[in-house]
Amino acid sequence: MNEHQLNSEIQHYSDWRGRLSACIQTMSSFLKDHNITDMRTHHEFSNILGALADDRLSVAFVAEFSRGKTEMINTLFFGNYKKRILPSGVGRTTMCPTEILYDPNLPTSVRLLPIESREDDRPIFELKDESKLWIETQFDADDVDSVVKALQGMTDNKLVSKEYARKLRFDLLDADDSEIGLPINEFDEVEIPKWRHAVINLPHPLLEQGLVVLDTPGLNAIGAEPELTINQLASAHTVVFILSHDTGVTSTDLALWEQHLTGNARNKGRLDDVTTRRRLVALNKIDTLWDGIRTEEEIEAEIKKQVLGTSVTLRLPEENIFPVSAQKALLAKLSGDDDLLERSRMPALETALAEKLIPEKRQIVVDKVKGSINDIVGSADTILSNRLRDAEAHIAELKQLSTKNTDVISHIMVKVQSEKSALENDMKRYQALRAVYSKETTKLARILSAERLEARIAKTKHLMAKSATSVSLQRAVTHYFEQLNSYLDDAIMQSNEIAYLCENITRDFEQDHGIANFSIRRLRLEKYKQEVSRLERKHLKLMDTRSLFFREQMSITNRFYDSVCNASRKIFERASRDATNWNNNLMVPMETYVREHHTQLRRRLESVKRIHKASDTVEARLRELGIMQTELTEQHSNFNAITKEFDALLNEVPQAPMADGDHTAEILYWSHKPSF
Repeated sequence: MNEHQLNSEIQHYSDWRGRLSACIQTMSSFLKDHNITDMRTHHEFSNILGALADDRLSVAFVAEFSRGKTEMINTLFFGNYKKRILPSGVGRTTMCPTEILYDPNLPTSVRLLPIESREDDRPIFELKDESKLWIETQFDADDVDSVVKALQGMTDNKLVSKEYARKLRFDLLDADDSEIGLPINEFDEVEIPKWRHAVINLPHPLLEQGLVVLDTPGLNAIGAEPELTINQLASAHTVVFILSHDTGVTSTDLALWEQHLTGNARNKGRLDDVTTRRRLVALNKIDTLWDGIRTEEEIEAEIKKQVLGTSVTLRLPEENIFPVSAQKALLAKLSGDDDLLERSRMPALETALAEKLIPEKRQIVVDKVKGSINDIVGSADTILSNRLRDAEAHIAELKQLSTKNTDVISHIMVKVQSEKSALENDMKRYQALRAVYSKETTKLARILSAERLEARIAKTKHLMAKSATSVSLQRAVTHYFEQLNSYLDDAIMQSNEIAYLCENITRDFEQDHGIANFSIRRLRLEKYKQEVSRLERKHLKLMDTRSLFFREQMSITNRFYDSVCNASRKIFERASRDATNWNNNLMVPMETYVREHHTQLRRRLESVKRIHKASDTVEARLRELGIMQTELTEQHSNFNAITKEFDALLNEVPQAPMADGDHTAEILYWSHKPSF
């Protein structure tokens, strides 16, 4: 595999996503054109298509200071610029989290959020739309010097008093902690980063296809920005954890790994499958072994020893650990030295990144789309089948009238009229049951309401503020999570009661009117309980961080509010939205078909009456119904073809990357030629 693989893999993924979107759009248009679904269902289609259009792939690079992280990002993504794009080198450490992406609706620029914004209790995502808070520097993406100059300021620092540094939630070094925190100089001043967050908007083929690169600083900064751990790192599709080969896994490296990058730090056994799939480790700076004294065999033995030790310490398979030299790889790309690039071993990491990132994201998209579309497909198929069955039943009736036997005609008229009257009576009864149904769905909405959650947040914050000890503080937080789980348990129980009510209603229509079975989908809220559990574990790690207890109580309370409460709001907002959509669409398929069945009965009755009055002939009506039957059969066949294509796309095996000798891959590589 060659250096173009990541570009190729993302292009293949983008093409697949485009074909999936086109298929879903075709399905939506087909159902709308044939009046099979209502506007609420098409709103669901719009949401799915919007999510696919705005789809993002995220890869996060995490490391302690001086591990060569920024150099690695330069090597992986910006080698074609022929210069270092992100500031890197001695004394040029990136101390603020940086997002690298591309939004064509915004100017090419770097946006910097001043560190003083930490005095604001709001998390970063709430500040992103407030342009007045950010310092923006625009650049010309075709002029490499313009890009480099605009990004140089990202690493700027400033001196502040140690009191102000603590106010901004920085950990400071003291006698008991020689490794975690910022040093204090002889004037009781601390050098802190000038910026809290950076967003680089840069046109690049990978970024244009939805890739987002997150460059995070070390343990000190991550601990002060819980949003990084709770939201951004947790949602990254792949995380590359960077170590230095000459130091191995240090205590701060291990703290960063266990507190922020693994889902089961307390379990000293094997990491869970999801964590293993989404984590890669780059053992950087292997070029320190190229001292001209060691033989190649000695170098290889030393690398293998370090890989094995890292695997044991991090509880990660050896195949997830990649010894590399980011600096030599960048030099090789700048100078066109293929031998040096091969010796840097960077192509192996590029290959692994492509093989991990794309399949992980693709599976997430498949699961999400399948969960949203399958119920719509099932309901639509049932409606089409019932329409065809009604047409066939009407044809069978009319064939009995070929002799225009008066007794037969009268019998059919009475039969159809009776079916129509019984259905109308049941429809009236159903409307009465709708009041009960509405009452139950209102209960469900109240259980998951934002007002209820905000009341719980306010109460928890009050309890934390008046807590006298760390034990009582933790007890308040534990009770908060217990209440969140209780709310979700109540919602699950209430949704099951609603589903049971609906199942009884549909069963009555099936038995009394022969309407085909409409399965009632259960509301699945268990995934949100899992999210709450993960959130609790993440917060426990933050509470376990040694430096946390050196902060004042109000800082801990604000930290809880910034990270956990905002994440809780997002969880319950999505759970409430799912519940609302479920409530709105639960009975729509059955209601749609009941109305159609009533219309068909009315038409059948009118048809028999016209024949009885000799105003119409059986043969003419049979010809009309024959045409209708053919059209319905064709519609069902076309719909089956669409669903077959949809299933094939979801189950499609990704194409294998092109071989090294296949120059077609060059089409997928970045042809951008910046000026120098």
